[in-house]
Amino acid sequence: MDMKLYTNEFYLTAAEVNAQCEMPLSRLVTLIIDTATGHANALGGGYARMMRDNTSWVLSRLSIDILRMPSVNHQYRLLTWVDSLNRLYSDRLFELQDAVTDETIGWAHTTWMAIDMDSRRPADLTRITEIADAAVRWEFGGGKSGRLLPLKEADGEDKYVFKVSDIDVNRHVTTRRYIDIITDIFPLGHYEHNRISRFEIAFKHEARYGQEGLTRWHSGPDGDGVFDTETSVEGTVCNLSKIHFIKR
Repeated sequence: MDMKLYTNEFYLTAAEVNAQCEMPLSRLVTLIIDTATGHANALGGGYARMMRDNTSWVLSRLSIDILRMPSVNHQYRLLTWVDSLNRLYSDRLFELQDAVTDETIGWAHTTWMAIDMDSRRPADLTRITEIADAAVRWEFGGGKSGRLLPLKEADGEDKYVFKVSDIDVNRHVTTRRYIDIITDIFPLGHYEHNRISRFEIAFKHEARYGQEGLTRWHSGPDGDGVFDTETSVEGTVCNLSKIHFIKR
């Protein structure tokens, strides 16, 4: 069986949606990570394989283009495939579809690396031949990540102390928590009139349990609906992001 394309179907329940009856960005990203994990496991390059080398997959960069956010009581599917792999990075792409109409409603581009569990340093991905052999070039309708820069100035800031539920198997803060912190910058009224059309994030440093995160943000010129954010701990940047809004 050809495992180069992997499909994950899901049904969006009322318990999973936000106040606008849509999937929250953090839930969509969690599904992207889960789908990547499922494909890696199916290829034989997942968690069990990495643990034999005392390594673990970590997400380095992510960009999502959302044509329409999944809404409650509907069925959807995520398609994923490995686009490329070199010594340090592997690119994996996604297509989000309405499972009833087969309409494409989103795209995602992810970049992954592996870390040694003891040294926390990057590991050589070319040893993971199960993933390298699955790489294939297929049409992709989204945009890849651009360059994200640290903020020179900020319009505001929030603080958050990372708790038990924010920590994953790698003992660092989850992508889900970072994204919830970023999307919580904006008040409920903002989401009543606007929706996210594109999101990018680049991870720079691990944050851990008990540390206090500082999230700062800055709006783009002329109120164009684009905001840059930066989350740091103890003066070290953990991630940079860019979030695009359009009117509903």
